[in-house]
Amino acid sequence: MKRFKLFLLALGLVASTTAFAANPAPIVEGNPTSKELKKLLNDPEFIVEHDMQADVLFTINDENEIKVLSVATENEELVNYVKSRLNNETLDADLETGKQYVVPFRIKAEK
Repeated sequence: MKRFKLFLLALGLVASTTAFAANPAPIVEGNPTSKELKKLLNDPEFIVEHDMQADVLFTINDENEIKVLSVATENEELVNYVKSRLNNETLDADLETGKQYVVPFRIKAEK
């Protein structure tokens, strides 16, 4: 089995807001929130034979837990992975409760 050398959480201002009804706030790469999310999505348990990407729409509840609202990708395995890793995880970052955020990210396959 191939192992991943690199798992990259690429965050940026470029988000596909047309896929989501509300205008969610993008999470900027390099800020504390993006670093926390990168740790939560590190070391996937499945083999990635090619690069994958998705836009994750989420909100934060009163207990500061992540609630994934949608994962914009056609890869069902990636959708399940993101939801299982992020849903109900607590963030230390100071995000506004109830506000929607979008995080674009990529998983790079080992070449």
